[in-house]
Order: sequence, then C-alpha cells, then structure tokens
Amino acid sequence: MENENTRRVPRHTLVVDVVVTDMQSGIHISERTKDFNRYGCGVSTATPFPAGTRVTLKVTYGQQKITAFGKVIYGRRDIGMGIVFTTVEPEDQRLLETWIAELVSPQ
Repeated sequence: MENENTRRVPRHTLVVDVVVTDMQSGIHISERTKDFNRYGCGVSTATPFPAGTRVTLKVTYGQQKITAFGKVIYGRRDIGMGIVFTTVEPEDQRLLETWIAELVSPQ
C-alpha cells in the first residue's frame, strides 16, 4: 500500500453516500465513502470494480451533491476501492474543497 507520506495531499475522513457507476457496463453500486481529498476518494465496499474501471461518482453530503468522473486505482474486497478523480466541474470542485475545509478547520 501507498505510504501516507507519499501522497500529494492528506486524506480526510468523510463518510457520506456515494453512487459509483461503471461507465462501460452501467452497473452501479451505492455505498459510503471512507475518505476524501481533492484528487479522489476511498469507497467502502465488498464488491469493488477492478482497477482501471472508468466511473462516475454522485456524492451526497448533507443536502449538497457533486458529480465527478474518475478511475478506479485499486479494488479489493478487504479494503474497498480507491478512485482518482479525472474530471470534476469547477462548481463541484469548489464545493468539494469547501467540504474538506470544513473537516480541517476547528469548530
């Protein structure tokens, strides 16, 4: 596994609803995220898509929603799957960064 010190940015624990859809087959899974950063997320699932699968993500946090496109970096039944974002619209990117800022700022 990748060492925390080699990541571009730290991961932040954020457990929210996500629907991940395989862009080729149309198969989707509804699960929960386990962490997020501005470049991707981890998804808790026992039925991950294989590495390399191109996906769309619909993420819901409270009353807010974002859509992103991504690629599965790893998929393992024991730890779920890691997804790197390939395209996030600017408005959705700003919202994602707001969510992360709320996680790291003291309450």
